[in-house]
Amino acid sequence: MNPRIGLLALALVAVLAAIAVWKWPGGEADVAPEWTPPATGVEPIGPGAGYLRGAHWFGEGWAVNFWNTRLEERAAEDFATLRADGFNTVVLVVPWPGFSASPGEGRIDPERARRLESLLDLASEAGLNVVLRLGYAWDASVAQSGQWLTVLWLDEDVRQAWLRHMAAVWALVEDRPEVRFAFISWEDLWAVAGFGDGGPEKRLDLAWRTGFQDWLRRYVPLEVVNARYGASYTDFSQVPVAQRQHPAFGLFFDFIDHAWVERFFRPAQAAFPRMSMEVRIDSDPVWNAPGELAYWHSHELAWDLPGAEWITVYWAPAMGGENQGEMLSPETAAERLAYQMNRLRRVTGDRPIFIDQFLVEDFTPGFENNGRLPRDQVDDFLALAAPVLETLTHGYALWTWRDYLHNAVPSPDFSAAPEQWAGVGAAADGMTLSLEPGDRLWRDFTIHEFHAPGGPESALLCLDAVVDGDTAPDLLVETVSGELRSEIDVSGSGEACLDLPVEPVTTVALEALQPVALFSMSFSGFTQPTGIRDVDGQPKPVATAWRDLNAALVSADPAPFEAWEDGWMGKSLTARFRADPEEDTELVFRTHLPGAWPFEPELTVTVNGEVVGSAPCNDDGAQRMPVPGSALVNGLQELTLTVDRTWRPEGDERRLGCLVQGLELIER
Repeated sequence: MNPRIGLLALALVAVLAAIAVWKWPGGEADVAPEWTPPATGVEPIGPGAGYLRGAHWFGEGWAVNFWNTRLEERAAEDFATLRADGFNTVVLVVPWPGFSASPGEGRIDPERARRLESLLDLASEAGLNVVLRLGYAWDASVAQSGQWLTVLWLDEDVRQAWLRHMAAVWALVEDRPEVRFAFISWEDLWAVAGFGDGGPEKRLDLAWRTGFQDWLRRYVPLEVVNARYGASYTDFSQVPVAQRQHPAFGLFFDFIDHAWVERFFRPAQAAFPRMSMEVRIDSDPVWNAPGELAYWHSHELAWDLPGAEWITVYWAPAMGGENQGEMLSPETAAERLAYQMNRLRRVTGDRPIFIDQFLVEDFTPGFENNGRLPRDQVDDFLALAAPVLETLTHGYALWTWRDYLHNAVPSPDFSAAPEQWAGVGAAADGMTLSLEPGDRLWRDFTIHEFHAPGGPESALLCLDAVVDGDTAPDLLVETVSGELRSEIDVSGSGEACLDLPVEPVTTVALEALQPVALFSMSFSGFTQPTGIRDVDGQPKPVATAWRDLNAALVSADPAPFEAWEDGWMGKSLTARFRADPEEDTELVFRTHLPGAWPFEPELTVTVNGEVVGSAPCNDDGAQRMPVPGSALVNGLQELTLTVDRTWRPEGDERRLGCLVQGLELIER
């Protein structure tokens, strides 16, 4: 599931500099509690450390239903093939629905826990690292599972259950070194952005239930609220969520950014210490009126995850383009990749970046106009992307390794969720679904189960079966309350497909005309073609280029962090000096902050990856810091300054850390 909403237009970034937008004070101005990385067997990440080359894996299913298949039967073979393709990491999507029985239940289903541990064992045996995506919104075995993560914003009891779920997963994996880290995603916490589409009473109720009114009361003066809304409220309890195309909706975006970090990420990290979050790097339009753009809202206030070991993000070539169906050159796509990763590093500093969805080819339904690379030029782009990835990131993952069907069938191999089918005489033994002559099996499919905007006009119903006899036909298929009746013969190849019209609710009924054993079923209106292997697991021509990329990405070699021309640093700043490790050495530096700066950042100093001290960024003159010989190496020394907080001054589109006016290593 890859929603791509509000792609950033680079040409409009400069608009931000001219617009005074109220921000919750400083973004990172709220002081983060002291955090100590957990004691684990995880390999440290840094210069020279192994690069994570990953892929999402769904067995023979897709993200929505693969936990309802016999996925362990494919895992050992697929994991070995992943390794042969040059990957050293597998990303496993762990849905909250399905792993927990209800939104208020934080306990993990024992069978799901067993299966997750089984996959972790198989990954470890194959020599693969594992990254977990937790809190995923969709599981086909749970009716309306996507609603769980809307309720999460509205019900504190549900949020506490969500956190208990995170803690329960941590209890399963905390002693497993192959689990490098986990992440939650903005995508699964995005439904709240639709709260500006309701009527006045609904939007007022949601402003209270989401905590938006309390957030305004804490961070935004009422006169500022009234100015943004063009209203004269006398109390925060009167303030609704603004309509989506009203300029005050920018305040709701600010609230979302704050909540992502404070309400969800920080508590999830406390429950699962090795937690990251996929941050939203796209910007979203804020409107003065329908069709009249005010500015692009950047979500960078939620990028610098406090205490996170990893920063997680997604990327596609369309980001930063006009997205009018244009084809992109490999050079343009590589430049956009470098721009976005540098932009992210300015805010997040020297923490490793993992691109969990490296969408080099993005065919997400509903986004057909997005700029794309010509398919015959993907190889050229990957060659250009290799040095960008090596110097600006520490890992990537394909979405996905293997092409898959958007399959609306909850359990394609009938190994789970049998209660989602109604039938007379149908018997499931965990391997097949058996029908005797006259037995009927039926189910209603809602159009939303195809997970494509607006749904497909038609979908292909495919059956894999064996029959006890050679008389055709074998099955009678009815759809849409009996308006279409077709007979299917599977006695020849064992497989048969039928193209059926899709309605808002499509009823599919099967009636056996002779004994039939159903092995699997799909009902799909779209095939996701972004893998390097096809739906049958065979390598596609582009697989060679991906293997070459993997061969090139052995270790991360982080690029230095540079200051802007006026001397300001972002989150981090890199300098290189020559110093003799046999001599007593100290760092001498001067810093400056304007008088109106709302806080005094703390600078942490590392030399060649070793923390040697900290100091405030202020105007107290030259600061001196001894550098122990243990931190020095022969020849060139790499020094990094990192601030604990950044700030975007009004009228400046940059997030600034400290103005460094002098920096040198000297021998005492």
